[in-house]
Amino acid sequence: MIQNILRTFGGIDVYGVTSLCLFFLVFGGTVIWALLQKKSHLEAMSRVPLENDSEITPSNLETNHEQ
Repeated sequence: MIQNILRTFGGIDVYGVTSLCLFFLVFGGTVIWALLQKKSHLEAMSRVPLENDSEITPSNLETNHEQ
């Protein structure tokens, strides 16, 4: 039934190709962003949930990111 409905819409295949391309662009951009992150920043961010609230300050996060 759904196939019959989709066949009646003109140009529905364009939406499929567009959404697939958009997915791969976003996924590829996310992978590239993750690979370009500094290791020291990733290590600092991985420790954030384990630290006490008093130890976490914006200045601590900025200095760890810039190192």
